[in-house]
Amino acid sequence: MDKELPESELGPKPPKSYIRVSKSNLPGIKSYTASVLYRRTIDIETIAQRIVDKRSEFRKETFVTTFNIIKKEIYEAIEDGFNVDFGFGRTEITANGSFEYLGEKFNRKKHTLTPCLRPSPQLKQRTARIPVENITQGTYANAPHPAYVSLEIEPRTINSTEPYNQLPAGRHPFVSIYGSRLKLMGDLPGVGIQLRCVETGEEYFFPPKKVFINTSIRLCFMPEFDFTPGEWEAIVGSQFTPTYKLYKQERYGYLTFTVV
Repeated sequence: MDKELPESELGPKPPKSYIRVSKSNLPGIKSYTASVLYRRTIDIETIAQRIVDKRSEFRKETFVTTFNIIKKEIYEAIEDGFNVDFGFGRTEITANGSFEYLGEKFNRKKHTLTPCLRPSPQLKQRTARIPVENITQGTYANAPHPAYVSLEIEPRTINSTEPYNQLPAGRHPFVSIYGSRLKLMGDLPGVGIQLRCVETGEEYFFPPKKVFINTSIRLCFMPEFDFTPGEWEAIVGSQFTPTYKLYKQERYGYLTFTVV
């Protein structure tokens, strides 16, 4: 794996990353946890274009084709029984699920093989040098204010029995986010709902066209994926203003919730 670099070779200081601190909702934990706020996800074509923009003599398509060939071979090598060291990390396989006795056979209904990625020392080094600012107390007053997630079609009342700001694990036909100033308006890339599992890093994005209830107090969408247990983050991005004269940039509201 890639080793750490001398400080002189690391280049300019990276842009600041922002965190939001909230009280942990996990049972038995009385502490505050931080989550990294919205970071855009880019694909290999964007990476290739970034290389080309830095005056590479190769075409973007060459990089993308080469990467896809290497990626396919990595998949096949993993199936052939290898862990693969690809520079900024190494693939590893772990066995999950409980066994009742030493000689119990592997049962795919109870047990799974799960891929893991072990980061390289340089990847850890480069991540650790990113400047961080806690903006929990400094978010825009006129940004979206998501308050809680829910499976109910009506806002909470004093008689509500649903656990507050929690979802059961699994797939749900629809999920709602309740709050204020939630209406999704504007056509910039960040307008929509970003969901992220803090533990696994899996991300899902729902643009306004995939949100079938889009009001200032409620957003409702169809997830079409399984929620896994643990801490999740919802980020609502919008250019909405009460006067309907859109902000020039997206403004974001952040919410952490628990899947149990």
